[in-house]
Amino acid sequence: MLAPRRLAATACLTLAASLAVPVTAAHAEPTPSASDARKKLIKLNEQVEQLVEKYNQVGEELKIAKRKLQATKRAGAEEQKTFNELRRRIAEMAAAAYKNGETGDVVGFAAADDPQKILDQTAIFAHLSRNRSSELEQFLASTQRLRREQAQAQQAYDEVAKKAKELREKKAEVEKSIAQQKKLLRQLGERDAAPGEGAGATYNGPASGSARVAIQFAYAQLGKPYQYGAEGPNSYDCSGLTMRAWGAAGVNLPRVTNSQYAATRRVSFDALQPGDLVFFNNLGHVGLYIGGGKMIHAPRTGKNVEIVSITSGYYRTNFYGAGRV
Repeated sequence: MLAPRRLAATACLTLAASLAVPVTAAHAEPTPSASDARKKLIKLNEQVEQLVEKYNQVGEELKIAKRKLQATKRAGAEEQKTFNELRRRIAEMAAAAYKNGETGDVVGFAAADDPQKILDQTAIFAHLSRNRSSELEQFLASTQRLRREQAQAQQAYDEVAKKAKELREKKAEVEKSIAQQKKLLRQLGERDAAPGEGAGATYNGPASGSARVAIQFAYAQLGKPYQYGAEGPNSYDCSGLTMRAWGAAGVNLPRVTNSQYAATRRVSFDALQPGDLVFFNNLGHVGLYIGGGKMIHAPRTGKNVEIVSITSGYYRTNFYGAGRV
């Protein structure tokens, strides 16, 4: 066992040795340069454009599913009326058969609410059909139709529920990416553009006819903020703006960029005319060509509807194609 003095000496030597070792500073991550942040933002903007278009597509599918559900509900309600009337007439038949002592099961057959139960009672149907086959055939046919309508309505409801869930998931994806966009913009010292009123700019270019009407509508939206999923009148996303612009000219364009591309006739970059739709980033973005190498478009979160050149830089490099309405 070491003596107290030796222990103290050992402790002093250990402390001295530890103090003699230089302390290494914690390694700090280098702050990304403005150039790196800008490149990352451009890439993220492209990803968000694709996400927004998928979000819009699911939104359109949800609208279709809801319309289908409403149609099946209406058809089911009409068939229910027919079924109820025919069942009333068959109930009278059943009551008469019961009074005559023909069978004790016919009353339950006519009173059943579940179409499937009625369809399962084929023996009773055969018994009743000996003398009143026409009425029973109509009743059976209505029962089969009602059963089919009920199944279709359930399928349509399930589709609505599925699409609504997909839409919520897409919305969460978009908003997560937009939060990253805003973080990068703050890093670059950029602030959201102040929204303007729009409705004051006038197009004085060479377009005529419906193309002129479409462009003038878009001009009236200059300064209004970008908002994903928006179709106006206070904000727009890219395909929402082009859809509404051509809608003002009496042309019903589809909602999403992929469908707008498919619905228009292909033209080359060199053959562009005012009113043509111009597509970028693998159909992730669309604008309205106004002539002079420029387009009007709804760009991205934090920016407003604006006019930009597409003859050089990012938009020329990422040009995908053009469509004539």
